[in-house]
Amino acid sequence: MTRLLTPAGESLVVEPVHTLSPTRTVRTLFALTDTELGIFFRGALPALDQDRIQIFRCAGVADEWSSALEEIQPEIIVSCWKTPGLPEEWIQRPDCPLRYVCHLTGSVRHVVPRGFLEDGKLVTNWGGIAAPQVAEHALLLALAALRNLSDWRKWDKTQVPKTKTLYGRTVGIHGFGKVARFLVDLLRPFGVSIRAYSLGVPPAMMQSRGVTPAASLRELFSESEVLFDCEALNEQTERSVSKELLAALPDKAVFVNVGRGRIVDEDALGREAASGRIAVAIDVVTHEPLPADSPLATLPGVIYSPHIAGPTGDQFPYCGKLAVENIYRYMDNLPLEARVTLDIYDRAT
Repeated sequence: MTRLLTPAGESLVVEPVHTLSPTRTVRTLFALTDTELGIFFRGALPALDQDRIQIFRCAGVADEWSSALEEIQPEIIVSCWKTPGLPEEWIQRPDCPLRYVCHLTGSVRHVVPRGFLEDGKLVTNWGGIAAPQVAEHALLLALAALRNLSDWRKWDKTQVPKTKTLYGRTVGIHGFGKVARFLVDLLRPFGVSIRAYSLGVPPAMMQSRGVTPAASLRELFSESEVLFDCEALNEQTERSVSKELLAALPDKAVFVNVGRGRIVDEDALGREAASGRIAVAIDVVTHEPLPADSPLATLPGVIYSPHIAGPTGDQFPYCGKLAVENIYRYMDNLPLEARVTLDIYDRAT
């Protein structure tokens, strides 16, 4: 079977933990709204092998959810943003047939309880499909902040532009996962020097990509004219970007966050932005949607995009294709792509 990747994507392969009879038919429930079906499958259920896969559809309406599960008894559920959570009492029953949740987007926490994974059941998501576009959006935010895009509302030739270029800057990256690695490649044409820091990432991995490892987060922040936060969220990184670290950024630095809002002390970030000392450009916040009265929503020096970094709309069909491929891989007892492990589950929001 052909491996599905976006043009710049990466994939994760994990050994299978199930066995299937090649002659058995698997009941598969697509728990998607009409909107979700349109986004990921162009409005029509995929044409799967009807001799092996029996397809059902429900819109995932909360008050019909339990009865639909009882009636359909799916072995596979294809889930998305609006899919209700799996009832604990149903999935814990000895005769529960569900073995695999094929999630079309990122975090599965609103659908799948942790115990489902602890019991050895299978969960996948969109994997690395979003990473190239998130990196692309991070670059967009940085360029917009450097050009003070939020200040330009009208033509005024009497005003001297207080704009800066990215070329030749000292760039810091907090985190070194897929998004950060794609970002490194996007930054190269600008002739920047890049440093990075991420807990648990070997310095050799950074050096192999031409990136200088920073000895500490404080060193990274204090020496970066443009700081990108792409770090994963966990117990060690939550609120790790403290008021002290933000204060260590050089004057007129740019802080970009496309990782997780909970990594940053947002009160301190708002104060720094209000002072005008640094520019702020963010795609993620702790509480989404961002409250209308938040300083990060009202300050003129802050550029905010409402968690739209990736995937871009034209990439969603790739997520649908990945789901279809994974269903066939499950049927064929092959390794699944973009497997959600307990570690990935715990880092999601």
